[in-house]
Amino acid sequence: MTFRRIAALLALLPLTLAGCAEGGVWANVPDDPGPVAAACRREAEHSPQYRLYGEMAGGNAANSEAMRQELLVLLPQIYHRCMIRSGAIPPGTPLPPPRVTF
Repeated sequence: MTFRRIAALLALLPLTLAGCAEGGVWANVPDDPGPVAAACRREAEHSPQYRLYGEMAGGNAANSEAMRQELLVLLPQIYHRCMIRSGAIPPGTPLPPPRVTF
């Protein structure tokens, strides 16, 4: 493989990874701009509940359809609670309707 081909593949890697972060089990987590939203997405990503799913699925919960469906509900809930706790959205604000995914 030539240097140019390797460089081209490496250049596409961030785009591929960015697509994964916005879809899959993260499809229902809003991609709002700003530091509070970013912190809440990190909180969801590092939550013990989310990590437990990864451990139960051997490191990749997205491979199990049942776990994937549960994560499509769990991750937006964790994010939403964080946004309320941080004052970014008022208490009592309903979760946005889930997007159809997969």
